[in-house]
Amino acid sequence: MNETASPSVVDDSMHGPEGPGGAPPVERRARPRAGALLRWYYAMKYRAFRRERRPHDGRRGLVMLQIDALAYADLRRALDAGHCPTIERLLTRDGFALRRWFCGLPSATPYCQAGIFHGENDGIPAFRFYDKAARRVITCNAPHGVQYIRDRIRAPGALAGGSSYVNLLDGDAQTVAFTVATREKTSVYARLGGTRMALLILLHPVRIARIAAHAVVEWLREEWERLVGEIRGRVTHAEGIFPFVRILSNVVVRELQTMAILLDIYLGVPVIYSTFMQYDELAHHFGPTSRMALSDMRRTDARIREIWRMIRLAGGRGYDLVILSDHGMTPSRSYRVEYGESLGRTVQRVLDGEPVPAAGTPLTALDSHAETSEYADVGAQVVETMAQVTPERRQLARRQLRRMRDWLRTHYGLREIIFPEKYLVGRRHDVVVTYSSCLALVYFAADERRLTLEEVLGDEHRRHLYEALRSHPGIGLLGTVCADGVHLEGRGGRALLRDGRLAVIEGENPMDAYGTETYTLRAVEDLVRQGNSGDLVLFGAYDGYDIVSFDDQVGAHGSAGGPQVYPFLITPPTLDVADARIENARDVHRVVMRRYMREDGWDVGRRTQDVERGT
Repeated sequence: MNETASPSVVDDSMHGPEGPGGAPPVERRARPRAGALLRWYYAMKYRAFRRERRPHDGRRGLVMLQIDALAYADLRRALDAGHCPTIERLLTRDGFALRRWFCGLPSATPYCQAGIFHGENDGIPAFRFYDKAARRVITCNAPHGVQYIRDRIRAPGALAGGSSYVNLLDGDAQTVAFTVATREKTSVYARLGGTRMALLILLHPVRIARIAAHAVVEWLREEWERLVGEIRGRVTHAEGIFPFVRILSNVVVRELQTMAILLDIYLGVPVIYSTFMQYDELAHHFGPTSRMALSDMRRTDARIREIWRMIRLAGGRGYDLVILSDHGMTPSRSYRVEYGESLGRTVQRVLDGEPVPAAGTPLTALDSHAETSEYADVGAQVVETMAQVTPERRQLARRQLRRMRDWLRTHYGLREIIFPEKYLVGRRHDVVVTYSSCLALVYFAADERRLTLEEVLGDEHRRHLYEALRSHPGIGLLGTVCADGVHLEGRGGRALLRDGRLAVIEGENPMDAYGTETYTLRAVEDLVRQGNSGDLVLFGAYDGYDIVSFDDQVGAHGSAGGPQVYPFLITPPTLDVADARIENARDVHRVVMRRYMREDGWDVGRRTQDVERGT
């Protein structure tokens, strides 16, 4: 197995603007192509799409498959367990190389995909964050939150002229399906694939029947695995809608994206990027090293086998196949379960002058004081809809339903069972707390400026909150901007970070648990300094194996600490990146994506920028 075990520190600037190798990759057809009968089969099967066939320009294409949140170490576990036979063959027989890289911070998909697609990922400090000037919470669970990020990216996208499937961002792709945010305004129908996807579904009746059968099997598997986990006392986390999310992602979306990729390969689309998100969903709920998450890799591996076979036999051009993850995941334990309340409630208690409960305090299951939440009015709106459809003659029933609606809005109730709290907006104290797995950001919203450590400590209430969070056993690192750089503090010591250099001021080094490598220190400094980052940046406490997650998860990513910052990259023999320095998702754009970017892609990006600037 060709492998590089850690992020390289070799400077690859000598490779030029196209990345390693300088010139763009030229197509070579060393593999035997499909025979006459198979060519006829595909011509008939995809006859409805023949006008989309791309002209052959002599350049190699790129098929890039992202396995969301799969750490390098967990890929190795899946390979050792025999869950990835296709990937194993690529590495042992076909000359592909596997290496580890460092994704930067936050270790989250919006930040990483912006870097991979555009080489630009500033202003994305977490999966959920707060825009002080706009007084608006940005959450990447919602389309408007991802669109907020997309609208602020100015660099051209590496997917121009290509396809984007199951991604948060489009990367300027010409064709999208299950992509959340695009440069141009499009309908939800178009972002789901539009008429093209509908036609593709009609052309695969056998596959659609298989989707229906597998959906039932997936539901039964979810119930069985949950039951076994409870009997064995294994820690898991289940949101009320997760079984349906699992069916959608693990069955429906995985099959549809594979169908779309196979079509694009036949048509000769120059660059295709698609995310397999199934491992991420399972690992959050069962754990990144769990049998449920790792064994599901066998089905993703089977889809990769189909795609690799299509590339070799019937690709409309020669393709390079690259497989990667955007970040990893670290085993975690829930802050809410450990301390009996959400982080937002802890902050509210401190500011109200109430005592903070110790670890092991019994959990109040329906207690949440988020005045504005990611799913703030879902439960109440459902009950209101029921009241509206109740016949007018049944006035008593309608009144009772509306009382239930008001109770839900007051007590959170059903929303907490189905949708756990994701952020808190506490208007009483002008404080906003956002959770992004094991990374949390605290904002003092009364001031639109980013507050420095000196300003935080200069106010009695803010100082009290700072000290309470610093000493809390669930919080391992507290970062702030200060006059001399970035101030980091843990329960056992504090340090000053400036230009990637760390100086311990007092006690123990607070970065010891999270990593003291130069690239880790630079990433932490950049995260705390990012625009839209919190006045206080919090990492969950990390003991070398488990990290505290501010979301209810048993697998977490967002901060530093453990495998979450070490994804993998698998490249073909035609793309040698073993010695390339990859210490941020932006480096993947520089080292890999720019080799395949068409000149028209750059021109489109420049024209768009000129229009936006009015030049």
